[in-house]
Amino acid sequence: MFPTRSGPAAAPAPEIRPSRRRILHTAAAAGALATTGSTLSGCAANEAEAAAPQAPSYYPAAYDKIVEASRREQKLLIYSNTSQTNWQPAFDAFARRYPWLSDIRATNLGGSAVYERYYSEAAAGTSPADLLVNNGGPLWGDYATRGIAANYRSPEREHLPDWAELLPAVWAMSTDPVVVLYNRKTLAASQYPEGLRSLATVVEAKPSRFRGKIGVYDPTNAYGYSSNQGYTSQVPDGWNTFRRILPFTQADHSTGSLVEKVVSGEYDFSINLSGGVAIPAAENSGGLLGWSYCTEGTLLIPRGVSIVKTAPHPNAARLFLDFVLSAEGQAAVAAGGLVPYRPDVRQDDMDSLQDIERRLGADRVHRYRYVQVSEHTQEEYVARWEKAKG
Repeated sequence: MFPTRSGPAAAPAPEIRPSRRRILHTAAAAGALATTGSTLSGCAANEAEAAAPQAPSYYPAAYDKIVEASRREQKLLIYSNTSQTNWQPAFDAFARRYPWLSDIRATNLGGSAVYERYYSEAAAGTSPADLLVNNGGPLWGDYATRGIAANYRSPEREHLPDWAELLPAVWAMSTDPVVVLYNRKTLAASQYPEGLRSLATVVEAKPSRFRGKIGVYDPTNAYGYSSNQGYTSQVPDGWNTFRRILPFTQADHSTGSLVEKVVSGEYDFSINLSGGVAIPAAENSGGLLGWSYCTEGTLLIPRGVSIVKTAPHPNAARLFLDFVLSAEGQAAVAAGGLVPYRPDVRQDDMDSLQDIERRLGADRVHRYRYVQVSEHTQEEYVARWEKAKG
């Protein structure tokens, strides 16, 4: 269980994918830490003295004090399970706005490790983390019970949907779709899926061919639980569809592994992947990989962000939170391959939440809601999942 405490040929199925005028380019991650730069030095001192940007008119007058206080902090550290490719455009845009905060770093840890590392350090009074960012829904549910989130109300709140504050002091940074990734070279075009329901039909037609050829997140993984349980509980007839597919699956704990095994052809498909990873991988594969929303119903899993009470750079953390929730910040989030949800965002990089709803129909787009999940509930779901898998 995921830790919470410590004729002619058939016409090809259309690919349900965003209209994009710019392709995301994958950046190589350097270790576990993404960064926009190093500590300010030399000519960077001028950046520390740069004029403060104009805050939006709806921000409080006292916001200037937060901006000025951030000059003394100069840096920011985020514990996250988000890649450098996803982060870099947001980091670059934030540093342009606040040039004295160019030393921004983020881990790329496993989902549970984000919390475990922070909890362990915080208990010892030594955590350097300012914010946590993660898309493991049940783990946020546990986090919210601990009273460790900083009590900060973003001035962007009134310009966001009511649900943007996912839990007290936990905000949605993006609303990433759960998608299907597949290998276009190992499949006939008529076998390209449009979601899990069409995928079930494809694999049931040739059971011996597709046995063990679908990768899926293990439901004991926090993101795996969210994506699997979210689909089976929120998409109409979702459990029935999932039950048809499970006998053909191999479970995995790693996004990287689920993508790489489709690239290598070991898997023909990997399902219930975050679009923030799968879509850029497909776009940059030279036509090897394809991807699709689930036309029968696509789940969106928010990527949450929260400032911790122990943040050593609390003012810089507030500026960053407000930035990624702003229209400008949401456009930068989209440039990194994540899905913006503010209705006033102007960008051409990704389908926004509103684009996805227009493309699929709002009734076929389902947001995963963060709640605390008991161990008993998790165990019951995993047992049902394993029985269906056979």
